[in-house]
Order: sequence, then structure tokens, then C-alpha cells
Amino acid sequence: MNDKPLYNSRVISTFIEYLKYSRHNIDIDALLADSDISHYEVEDEGHWLTQRQVDAFSNVLMKETKDPAIFREAGRYMASSQSIAAVRQFIVGFMTPAHAYTMLGKIIPYINRGATFTTRKISSNKVEIIATPAAGVSEKPYQCENRKGSFEVVAKLFIKKWPLLEHPVCVHQGGSHCRYIISWEEHGFLKWKRIRNYSAVAALILITGCSFSLPPLPLAGLALLFAIGIIGISHYADFIERKDIYAKIEAQGSAANRLLDQITIGHNNALLMQEIGQAVSSILNIDELLRFVMNTLQKRLNFDRGMIMLANLERTELVYVNGFGHDPKNKELLLKTTFHLNNPASKGPFVKSFREQNPCLITDISDFQEMLSTRSHKFAEALGVKSFICVPIIYEGQSQGILAVDNLRSNRPLSQSDVSILMGIAPQIAISINNAKSLQQAQESEERFRALGENSPDIIYTMDTEELLTYVNPAGESILGYRREDLLGLPLLKHIKEEERAAYLQLLHRIRQNKETVKNFKVTFISRDGREKFFDMSGAPNFDARGNITGIVGTFKDYTEQHHMERQLNQASKMSALGTLTGGISHDFNNILQAISTYNQLLMLKKKETDPDWKHLASIDHLTQRAADLIKQLLLFSRKTDSKLEPLDLNEEIRKFYMLLLNTLPKTIEIKMALSDDLHLVSGDASQLSQIIMNISVNAKDAMPTGGLISICTENVIINHPGDCSAIQLQEGEYVRLRISDTGCGMDKETLTHVFEPFFTTKETGKGTGIGLAVVYGILKNHNGHVFCDSEPGRGTTFDFYLPALNVRGFEGTREAVGGAPELSSGGHETILLVDDEPHLLETGRELLTFSGYQVLAATSGEEALSVIREDKKGIALVILDLMMPGMGGLKCLAELLKLVPQMKVIVASGYSAHVRTREVMEQGAAAFIKKPYRYEELNKIIRKVLED
Repeated sequence: MNDKPLYNSRVISTFIEYLKYSRHNIDIDALLADSDISHYEVEDEGHWLTQRQVDAFSNVLMKETKDPAIFREAGRYMASSQSIAAVRQFIVGFMTPAHAYTMLGKIIPYINRGATFTTRKISSNKVEIIATPAAGVSEKPYQCENRKGSFEVVAKLFIKKWPLLEHPVCVHQGGSHCRYIISWEEHGFLKWKRIRNYSAVAALILITGCSFSLPPLPLAGLALLFAIGIIGISHYADFIERKDIYAKIEAQGSAANRLLDQITIGHNNALLMQEIGQAVSSILNIDELLRFVMNTLQKRLNFDRGMIMLANLERTELVYVNGFGHDPKNKELLLKTTFHLNNPASKGPFVKSFREQNPCLITDISDFQEMLSTRSHKFAEALGVKSFICVPIIYEGQSQGILAVDNLRSNRPLSQSDVSILMGIAPQIAISINNAKSLQQAQESEERFRALGENSPDIIYTMDTEELLTYVNPAGESILGYRREDLLGLPLLKHIKEEERAAYLQLLHRIRQNKETVKNFKVTFISRDGREKFFDMSGAPNFDARGNITGIVGTFKDYTEQHHMERQLNQASKMSALGTLTGGISHDFNNILQAISTYNQLLMLKKKETDPDWKHLASIDHLTQRAADLIKQLLLFSRKTDSKLEPLDLNEEIRKFYMLLLNTLPKTIEIKMALSDDLHLVSGDASQLSQIIMNISVNAKDAMPTGGLISICTENVIINHPGDCSAIQLQEGEYVRLRISDTGCGMDKETLTHVFEPFFTTKETGKGTGIGLAVVYGILKNHNGHVFCDSEPGRGTTFDFYLPALNVRGFEGTREAVGGAPELSSGGHETILLVDDEPHLLETGRELLTFSGYQVLAATSGEEALSVIREDKKGIALVILDLMMPGMGGLKCLAELLKLVPQMKVIVASGYSAHVRTREVMEQGAAAFIKKPYRYEELNKIIRKVLED
């Protein structure tokens, strides 16, 4: 019960008035602060204090005064206290003290809820009052003393004298209640009435007794004399009674007038709160709201001027926002004036009220000159302020601003009740301002969300608990191709790829049932044109204000482009890996072919065409040549072979190839060409680019067994942004695009992912090697170009080839001049050093060169070759050096060899003939380069050319 509101603030207010009146040395502010009671609580007549607070107040007061009698004296001061003036006037309105004491049981609960009071009338001037503490309330002795003074003052209000108070039973002396017996002197008119009555009885008895002894005439005179005296006493008693009644009626009239004034004020306050409350719910613009509040205050409250100042966003200044009653000059001054909140030295009443969250009532500003700063004093003087009230506007414990009023024209004094009214209005203003700010923020947030939704590249959606779409932003229309009207109110399920629908429904169930937030769920939509669109889906439960799930909200992020790029990148990586593998094995494979081919050539050199074994040897020779051609194609795919690039008009090459295509392809296939007139030149190898056209055309023929159309188109294109054409590899620049399309059966997506892989084919066994498109891919990469394939079953296939456009003036061709070779002799007698790590190649090479008349020395490594040369520098005319050998390798051997004999002629041989490696070999001083596997005649020609040059 210590923290239950039990005592009206007017109890403490009476104490404070008493202390100000008779105990000037008491520091009221410190007393309240030590009691944990704020000024606002005391000044608010509707506020109730706890037992803990009043106990703390009494303890601090007792500590300060050390006078136990102060509590009874404070109770007696109720006769003069302004805080309970209305109650006092109500008591005085009763005719006698007995009537007033009888009504205490109904009056005291408005001040004290800690006990119940019953009154019993003992006589006309004596009553008994029983005070019983409420359950759980632990009253203290000081409260009993204060109650005695309060009871005593009731009789004094009537008879102007203190009554006699007896206290035979007390809770603090073991009683269950406190019993008070109060007696007082009667009113004068009652005494005179009693004298009249007694006199009348005495006169009647006397006259009756005298009637036996006195003659009639004297008896009548005596009776007349008694009658005149009794009538006089009666008239005097009536006079005194009427005078007392008139005083009570006048007091009741004053009380009634004050009650009417309070009713009027209360009515206006109620209307004010009602109107402000309605404004809170209907006016959501801050400026309009504050304007309405000020107009309502001006209409309903008796103040001449008022204003509201609010803290700025940074909470560094108080700024005028609205007011009433100010002339234009003063209003201009208010608009220009700000009060600094971040200055610790600021001590003005506005700033203090804002910081300390306490109201401020200044009845005469001249009495507070020392408390005001110079700036505040000048401000008040400019506005003509003499007295004012300032209350803080507080919302959820944080000051938002201040509300200030004053009376300039009416000079009506400001009171504590005015402060209480404004303290009740200020929270409503704070709530109104906060609601308006919240709505403004909500509207701004909604506008930001709307702008985000309308401009987002991702699909933003909401759906209800039935999985029906309730909102989708414009991106849904642009990406999927459906109008929003066609999507809203319907489930998205029918637009999702059939194989993924079960997983999609399970995901929605998880979101709804488990209140789970999901991210990056892969889902495929079928757009209006039938194409697949790939999305990363996110979703979360959508809650209402009560926390109930109303549906799902989330996004679909379109990564279709990225998906295609990733596939192309994966394909490119796979092709690069295959190319690396192909290039790596080509050297060893060519060495094997070289050995087989040379053995076969040695056998053929020793036989004639009429020999029975000749046809078998010729077949071996043909097969090894085919194997060598296959390796060349694989090297083209892996970009490990030379391309003889030169400025090339692609249109001209296509026209040259056109007749060959007409003669090669069936008559049921039509060839249509659309060649750009102003096509840029490209840097290309004519034979390799022709092979591209042939390979694609042959594949198109196989895809159109009953005939169809092959279209060959060229045009100039400019790539402005990397990644155009769904290709992550394309860079900015000018390109020549060659497009070859057919009307054949097309390919599905699975086939499309493997189309450029070597040895992948969909043709029957024996009808294709599966290397044609792999070679096309390799040729394009060798030309720094790019190829893209688009195909769907039943819609044919289109290949787009992008070749960098050539700046002819800056081009330096790498194509070697081609001219007629002189007839060279087929053999010689010089000494040749043959260097190779393969024993079979050393053996066959020695026999072939010996057969041609040469003297042959052999070495199995670069280190051994250098040793041989050191022994016979002058005798060796030529070195045939394998490039890929273990140990120091061919390149290092070449460098060391030329250091020993700078004029030595060296032919480098390798089954791995990348253009960069060949150029490097030639730049290091090699006389010639020959690719394995080579034939006997080709080797002899190169040897003779090197030796004779």
C-alpha cells in the first residue's frame, strides 16, 4: 500500500502554504525534492500522493523543524488555506457545526482515501468522529495530529473559537481506530432563545402564583411587563439568528458563484480537451494541427496571448511555430528569436522548463529579474510580458517543446489552476505532434516504398494467406510480359515451371506456418512469350498490427542474364580446359605419329609400287596423314597452332566460297546471303574462316534432311557496354558479325550446352566425328573472336560470330609471303646433329637422313647435344632440335648452342606449334621451324633451303 495513491495533493499544498506563512526559514524546494514530490504533483489538484511520499515529507519536515506540533498547526491552517478554499466554503454553507461534522464522512474521501470516517451527533454542540484506517494502510502519529487540527478548524469556522477535542481511543495506543469527541460553544442566538424560553416559563409560573394574591390590575401590569421582556428577548434572538443566516447565505452565494465559475471553467476545459482530442484523430499536418490548437486555446481559455515553441531536429534550439494574440511586430520578433538548448549557461524559464520538464509560473516578472538572463529579460520587455506561465510539452519522457501563455490586456492574475489546465493540455499537444510526425514519417516511408517498388528492377510482390497476388510492381509486367491486371488476384503457381511447383508450394508453407524468412530460393518462371526466366526468390511473413500473418511479402530477383553468362563462362572454362588438355597431348601424339610415319616411309623407300606390300604401306601412310590432320584440327580448337592473319574482306571470302557451297550442298537447300556493303575488314586466316563456313553449313545440311534455308549475313556492330549480346566475354568496340542460321530441327538446351565440345555429336555412329564445331570454336578464339549459338527444337539454329573490326593502318600482318620455292636437291653430304628424347624418332630420323646422304650424329637431350658440339664445332653443319625435351629443354639448349657457335644453323621441330612459341623460337635465332609429324620430302626441302641460304 506504500505506493498506492491515497492522499490528495491539496493535503501537502496546505502544508506548503502554512510553511510559507509561518515558517519562512524552510526551503520548500529542498523539502519536496527530499520527499520525492515534484512541484507539478503538488500543483495539480487532481494528483494523489502515496503513503511513502507523505511519510517522507513528514520525516524531512520533522528533521527540519523538530516540532511535533507543526502537524496539528498545519491542520488548523485549513481555515486560511487557498488550496481547499472550495471545501471550506462548502463546510461553511451548513447551518451549524453539528451539520458540518455530520457531512465529513462524505467530504473527506475527496482528500483522503487512507481511512473511513463516521460521525455521530451527541448533542447540539457535541459530536463523536470515528476514523478507521483502510486495510493495508499504516498511518503514522503525525497524521493523527494533523487530523485533530483539521477537525478543530471546522467548529472555528462557525463560532470563531477553537472547540474542545478529546481523543480517548487511538490506533497508535493499541486501538483499532481513532475516536474523537468534539464539543463547542453554542451560537449566541441559541442562548437567547433558551433565555426567552426559560423566562416565559418562569413568568407564567410567577403570574399564576401571583394571581391568588394580587389584584387584577397589578397582575395585568406584571404580565404585560413580562410579555414585553420576553418579546424583546425573542426579537433579539431572532435578530442574531437572522444575521447569522444572512452571513451563511452570503457565504453560500459566494461558494455557489465560485462553483459556477469552476463549472464554467471545467466545461470550457472539457470542450477544449474534446476539440483537441478530435483534432488529434483528424488533423495530421503538424502546422495545421498547431494552428487549430492555438485557436482552440484562445477560444476556450481566458488568456490574452499564447505560443508554442518546439525543438528543432538537432534539439539545439527552441523555435517559435505558432501562437495567438500577438500583433505583427511581436510575431516577427518571435519568428526571429530562438532559445539555445545546447548552451549550459542558458537559464531562461523556457529553456529551464524544457530541460527540467517542470512548469513555471511567474506572477510578477519584476520579482524574478535575477533569475532571468539579460537576453530573456530583453525578450520579455519587448513583448510587454508582466506575468506568464510556461509548461513543457513532453512525449514518452522526452521534451518536445514548451507552451506559454500570458495576460497583457485583461491583467487577470495567473493562478496555479491555470498551470494545472495547461499541464493537462500539453500532453495532448505532444501526442498530437507525435501522431502527425508519425503519419508524416509513415507517408514518407510509404512514398519511398512506392518509389522503390515502382522503380525497382526486381519484382516486389505481396500475397494473401491464400497465395493470391495482392501487389506486384511494374517490374513484374516488364520482366514476365503479363499485365499487372492479369496477375493480381491470382496465384503465381501457374506461371512457375512445372517441375518446381511442389518445392515452391512447400516454401510458401514454411513461410506461413513457421514464420520463416527465406532468401535466394531458385525458381523458374515461364514468361508470356514462353521463355524461361530464372529468379532468386525471397519471402517473409507479412504481419498486421496485432502480429497476425496476413500473407507473404518479398522479391523475385531476375538473374536470367547472369544465368546465361554463367553458363557461357562455364562453357568457356570447360572449353579452355579441353583446349589445354588437347594442346598438352598433341606433342606426344605427334611424336608417335612421326615415328610411325617415318618407319612407314623407310619401308616405302625400299619398295616399288609393284610390290605386294606397297598397298598396305600406302594405307598406313594415308591413315597417319589423316591422324595428323585430326591433330591439326584439335590444335585449331585449342588455339595451339599458327593462324596466318592478314587484312581480310569477309564478304569477298564468302562470295568465293558461295559456288563451292552450291556444289556441295543438296539442291533442296537454298542459300541466301545478306552481306553489308560497307563491312569493315578483319584480321583473319582465309582458309580457317572458310572452314568455319563449311563446318556450319555441313551441320545445317544434316539438320535439314528434307531441305530448308541457310542464311549467311554480315554487318558491322558496335558494343557499347561489356556484356552486350548476353556475352560476358565481349568488350567495348567495333565488331564484324557473321550470322549463319538454318531452318532445321534445332537443338534442346542440354545439347546446346555441349555443342562446342570436341567429339560430342548427336549423329549416328560413322556419320560424324563430333569435332567440327569444336574446330569452329578454336578458330574463332584464335582470331580473338567470339561465337554464340541460339537454338530451340523446331525453330532452327543461329550462330553469331563476332570478329574484331580491323584498323588497317595500325595492322601489322603476320602472314608470311608466299612465293614459288626453288627446286632444291633431295639430299646432301653434310653432318647433321639430330637431338630428340624419343629413341624411335632418333632411329628413324638417322635412317632417313643417312638415306639422303647426310652424316648423322644423335643426342637424346639438350645437355648431350651441347657436349657433342663442344667436341666438333666445325664439323657439324646443321642441328635438328626437338623443342619439348626433359632437362634443359629445347629453347634453353638453342640459346646455349648459339652462344657456343653463333653461326650454327638450327631447325627446331615440335609437335606443339603454338604461334607464340614458334615466333619465340625464330626470334632466338632458329633458322627454321618444322611441325611434327613431317614427311621425308618436306624435311629434305627445309634442310636444303637452310643449308644453301
